[in-house]
Amino acid sequence: MNFLRNLIGSDQPKSHEDLVEIPSGTLYRVTPANGKQLVFRDAAATIRSTTTPFQYQLVITRIYAEDEPEKDEDVFDDDEHVYLLDKALRLRRLEGTPTSIEWTDAAGQGKGWEFEIDPEVDVDTQTKFEDLAYTCMYERQEGKSHATASDRELAAFAEQVKAAAHANPIGQKVKNTSRTPANALAGSVQGTPTPRSPLSPITSNQASGVRPSTQSHLPGHLASRPLAAVPVGETIHVANVMLHLYDPSVGQFLPVDQRATAEITEIAEWQFQLVVKSTTDYVWVCQPIEAEMQPTFNAAHKSFCWNYIQESTRTPLYTWSVIFQNVDDENEFKGLVTECLYEQSNREVFRKMKQQEQDYLMRLYDDDPMDVDVREDIAAENDQEQWEEEDAESPQDAPGASDADDSDDETGQQAYNAATTGSKNSQLAVGYKHERSFVVRGDKIGVFKHTEDDRIKFATTINNVRAMDGVTFSPRKVMLHQEDSALLMMKPGDENKLYKMDLEVGKIVEEWKVDDHRQIEEMVPDQKYAQLTKNETLVGIGHNSIFRLDPRLAGNKLVESQSKTYATKADFSCAATTGKGELVVGSTKGEIRMYNKLGINAKTLLPGSGDAIIGIDTTENGKWIVATCKTHLLLINTEIKGQPGTLGFQKSMGQEKPQMKRLQLKPEHVVWLGGSVSFTPARFSTGDSEEQAIITSCGKNVIRWNFRRVKSGHYYDYTIKQYEDTVVADNFKYGEDRAIIVALPSEVEMVTKNRLSTPVKLLKSRSSIVNSPF
Repeated sequence: MNFLRNLIGSDQPKSHEDLVEIPSGTLYRVTPANGKQLVFRDAAATIRSTTTPFQYQLVITRIYAEDEPEKDEDVFDDDEHVYLLDKALRLRRLEGTPTSIEWTDAAGQGKGWEFEIDPEVDVDTQTKFEDLAYTCMYERQEGKSHATASDRELAAFAEQVKAAAHANPIGQKVKNTSRTPANALAGSVQGTPTPRSPLSPITSNQASGVRPSTQSHLPGHLASRPLAAVPVGETIHVANVMLHLYDPSVGQFLPVDQRATAEITEIAEWQFQLVVKSTTDYVWVCQPIEAEMQPTFNAAHKSFCWNYIQESTRTPLYTWSVIFQNVDDENEFKGLVTECLYEQSNREVFRKMKQQEQDYLMRLYDDDPMDVDVREDIAAENDQEQWEEEDAESPQDAPGASDADDSDDETGQQAYNAATTGSKNSQLAVGYKHERSFVVRGDKIGVFKHTEDDRIKFATTINNVRAMDGVTFSPRKVMLHQEDSALLMMKPGDENKLYKMDLEVGKIVEEWKVDDHRQIEEMVPDQKYAQLTKNETLVGIGHNSIFRLDPRLAGNKLVESQSKTYATKADFSCAATTGKGELVVGSTKGEIRMYNKLGINAKTLLPGSGDAIIGIDTTENGKWIVATCKTHLLLINTEIKGQPGTLGFQKSMGQEKPQMKRLQLKPEHVVWLGGSVSFTPARFSTGDSEEQAIITSCGKNVIRWNFRRVKSGHYYDYTIKQYEDTVVADNFKYGEDRAIIVALPSEVEMVTKNRLSTPVKLLKSRSSIVNSPF
């Protein structure tokens, strides 16, 4: 095996360096039930180094013919399949016609992969590839260079891996040969029954009786603790699971303990915890059940995925996943997690709700596709959007872009920044009629022009926003009105008035008093695109009231005949209107109400899960609603089942409550995005055509969901644009689903869709991994 020392060398290779390649072959998926299924007709197999010492990857890359179009499938169905080279793969080479390499899934169960090698690949290359794979596995297990081992030791290790593969070949049900999983991630040293692996925690181990490997390469701050340190409570449910931990260096969940138990425990009133431990009572995970853990269920894989939240900083450190042994455990676990999250948020017993409301909220974590029209399904599958790299050529980067324009724009931004020293951007209003955006910064408003090549240019500054009494203020909410000729705004501390700024003269010209008693918390147009018209009326929302405002009235502007005040605490927080003027209102309790006109009770009330709704929007036809909570979005189809064209705005849904789907970031993406999740209000794309996308932001990231594909069940079909600073607000350019206006604390820009990247592509860039514990 001396040639292996030449391939790897005594020193660690460079990160992401290809060490050896089989240039051509065919990849198959192999299962006991279905046999061999074609995945990539033409592919290459490579062994590649990683950024983590002594860890290597087996990479299968699809090869396209010159005239073959690249596929447009789910953004996570990438053209590279990556596997961590660990002896758990049970990799082996099968000589025949043709020769092939096979390996198992990390979870086993007889499922795996087979790479048929092109007969034209010489035997020497095949042998080098196989032997190098075993050498990489050896380095991973031992945590040291193979140069310190003898050829005999390496050969013995390779024979051990081959024997395990021969005992349990892929395509057959796995034999249960031992209580201890036969892999380096949950294995043990002979004579030592405790875990010894690179994933073994290295804190609190002496107290718990665990003796980890001294060569561990993963973080020393895993959330392990001795059993005595786990808060005592009433155990509600126990499930047998296989525990995995996400490793961003290889982009995979790696098995940790295949014979673990996951427990849900009530430790105090409205307080619940998740505990995952080994059969020897070694505690892998102990944490509160809360929305910030980003709980995600996947029925296809019978798995539950979540983030561990650091108690002191409240930031996610890493991502765990468990795979349930049976469907009953999975369903009961999912139901109990839903109950715990509800009770933790609402401080009330989940099972005291009406049964139909319980059933409605229980479906919140279902990941099956939504009920959509057949035509929408076809449109989603035929959607030819191409998700390009962030640095792909775009109008901002295209050859021929004017340097003079860039210089003028930079000068304008500098002038705007100089004129607004000491203040930061806080509000964004995007014009529909005149291609302008307005950004609030302190008591000033920046005006930015939209150009035809999807750029944004500074135009002017409106200085010293003043009320009629001459007192300057910083608007807390703004809304364009009457063909973008006016900007309506609210003044902090003056909650029962609105102020109208004439944008042609750049000053406030009217003050509107809503009512002597009712305060206004939110304002929305009469219809979704009313700002394109000269319409003067609008809708106001208070904590417990909904009303129409008519500026033409003398005195108070509230229209009494079109108002409703609730006696009970409604806690309204946001609202939106459809193209017909139907109204949807969200609350801090998570409830959603749908009205077909003002002054009456809601036609439909959707119960809340306890997560406050901070923003809400509808499609122009009212069929779809997107509600924003702190950690996720809720997408709702308002069409009543069995009654095509009839929406919950027009008729009570009763027991036919709509499907409500959570749109959230994958837990593992939250970790490498560098912080906890806090979404800004999400919005549909705007314009005459059907809505194609949803936009929101989270911290330093703008996130765009492909709405067509989301409707057909691809809930993680999103792309991301990362910035150096926190995103304050964002919205689509009117009539464009590909152009987005983004306000940062000190800058404003327009970004096009092809500047956003899929998480898979971002994760491949080392610079995109922020505060990774690995």
